[in-house]
Amino acid sequence: MALRRDTGNRAPAAPKVAKSGASYLVAHACFDCCKSFKVAPRDESVVCANCGGELHQMGRSFKAPPVKDTEQWAKVRALYSAGFRFSSYRSHSCAPLPEKLSQVAAFVAEHPDHPMRVAAPNSSFEADGFAAAQLQR
Repeated sequence: MALRRDTGNRAPAAPKVAKSGASYLVAHACFDCCKSFKVAPRDESVVCANCGGELHQMGRSFKAPPVKDTEQWAKVRALYSAGFRFSSYRSHSCAPLPEKLSQVAAFVAEHPDHPMRVAAPNSSFEADGFAAAQLQR
C-alpha cells in the first residue's frame, strides 16, 4: 500500500480522531414512570425520554424490575435514596442487597458502611414522604 500511495494510486490515510466522552453506557432509572435507560455518564441532569422526569444514575450493574412490579421499584427507590448504587459485586466481599422492600430498613441500619453505599442519602425523595415511610417500616 505504501508503494501505491507513493505513486498516487491510493489516497493517504485519514488521520485518526480520538473520541470524546465515555465509551460506555450506565443504567439510569426514572422513578416517575418506572423505566430504565442506558445513557452515557454526564455531569448534568438527564431527562427521561418517556415522561420528561429526571433520570437517576444507578450504576453499570443495575437490572431494572418490570414496570408493573411496584414493590421492587419502591425497593430500588428506597435503596437509591439511602445512597446505594448498583455496581459490580465482584470486587467486594459484602452482604448482597435486600430482595424485598420490607428488608430495606433493616439492611440500611445494619450496613452503614456497605461498599455499594457510595452516595450521601438523598433527601429530595423524602419530600413526598415515600422514602422516609419505606425506610421506617
